[in-house]
Amino acid sequence: LGLCYYRKGMNDKAIQYAKDSIAVLDTLWSNLEYDDRRLTFDDTTIKGGCGIILQSVYYNIKEHRDALVACENARSRSLRWLLSQQQSRYKINGPNAVSDHTQKEFQSSANIIDFNMIKETAAKSKSAIIVYSLHEDGDILIWVIKGSEEAEIIPKKVGMGEGFKSLKDLVASTRKTLGVRSPDARQDLEMEDAESSFQGEESVPRKQTFMNQTKTQKTEIDLKELKRVYKILIDPIEKNLKNEKRVTVIPFGDLYSLPFTALVDDHGKYLIEKFALSFAPSIGTLVELQNRINEKVSLQNDKQDSSAASFAVIVGNPHYHREMRMNSLPCAESEAKGIHGIMTGAGKESKLLTGREASKEAVVEAMEGAAVIHLASHGSKDGIFLSGLTEEEGKLTMEEVQRLRLRRARMVVLSACDTFKGDVRIDGLVGITRAFIAAGSPTVVASLWPVDDKITEYMMTRLYGILFPSVKGRGEDDCASGVDVCSALQQVMIEMKDQYSVEEWAPFLMYGLSPRKSSFHALN
Repeated sequence: LGLCYYRKGMNDKAIQYAKDSIAVLDTLWSNLEYDDRRLTFDDTTIKGGCGIILQSVYYNIKEHRDALVACENARSRSLRWLLSQQQSRYKINGPNAVSDHTQKEFQSSANIIDFNMIKETAAKSKSAIIVYSLHEDGDILIWVIKGSEEAEIIPKKVGMGEGFKSLKDLVASTRKTLGVRSPDARQDLEMEDAESSFQGEESVPRKQTFMNQTKTQKTEIDLKELKRVYKILIDPIEKNLKNEKRVTVIPFGDLYSLPFTALVDDHGKYLIEKFALSFAPSIGTLVELQNRINEKVSLQNDKQDSSAASFAVIVGNPHYHREMRMNSLPCAESEAKGIHGIMTGAGKESKLLTGREASKEAVVEAMEGAAVIHLASHGSKDGIFLSGLTEEEGKLTMEEVQRLRLRRARMVVLSACDTFKGDVRIDGLVGITRAFIAAGSPTVVASLWPVDDKITEYMMTRLYGILFPSVKGRGEDDCASGVDVCSALQQVMIEMKDQYSVEEWAPFLMYGLSPRKSSFHALN
């Protein structure tokens, strides 16, 4: 009924019926017990459709704040519930307690995102927030929330652009030009490579070469396509980002698979050269992540929680049994050892696990007490591969990760192929990255496509070198560089862009909140 009234231009009735429908669906949702059921419910009911109708009506009548709030409250509800539940467990009863925070309580409190919360989040993060959504008529809606005390909101509505039929078409065309496959490809290319090129213990890169063109040829093609997409998604709002240094992107649908960092303006300047970029499924998720960080910091004085665990656990090149049909990754092992050395030089205790020592049991045990977790291995959208005789024994799955309690985690780096990949749902991107956030890490660095073994080794050791400089020449109280993760990743990409092609320097992104110096300092 809401949709019918909307299409007849009867806006007041459309809003009323859309809100009534959402209220009924919320009541049903609050009685669902498991995460997968909540996800399926949101995907198979009209909850998402009601949210789109509501935001579209509000946008059309120029109630832009209400439109943004309607958009926000339709997003990543299941993930926000998981984060809220975890925060309640720590806050009410300590790190070992079972949460008594119910879904009905969540429905009446944390689930409701209002405009004041949106403003406060932008101001506290000192980051402009760009929210992408879809209007009921198929056009793209964009909101910019300035990262200032005023938290100015700027709404825009843009068409899909000439030559693109949908967001899926736009993203697929961009990735094809870069030489990386479409995100909805049926099989993981890395697994295909492993099966076709497996030769006993011979070492090969994490991925095979995608294109036989020269770097100059690829650059010319890349820039043309990346400029087209820039004009659609960034040009309409660029003047509103003046004086901003950090930008948080809230994607929608297939935009989760788009390399925003590599979009190019008319002057040939990449977006990553202008802003340090981070990504999140919703502003509400950022609210919950910040609440959780605040609770984690309070745990530093808990003697039971601050056990003998290492500050970091570094995993590289686990031993893959022949039955797993995966290639050895020598650069992943060098990467892990290099990062371990960086941590040691920064005065941070780290646990290094390589080869047969990097079993699922050993890695899980080490992760549960670590602040920094680095996994350099083979990966897929739903898991990370560790040492084992079979895939079942060695694969750390999305479901297993989500059951973990990473009570001290500040950052997880998934230095593997396709780790920022999954099923695009109303809740956002559901894959291994989401599982690590749900398990306790506010920040995850992950990859949009298969990555090169040697180049990734360089990229990751440089990233850690920026985040954790040597203690030599620093004061006793200076535990880290003071650079946040997304700014460090920006610095690495800018350094690499003139020496490597786009698909080599642009695969990684930072998802969630970017921990600063004070966050790492809390866990010496």
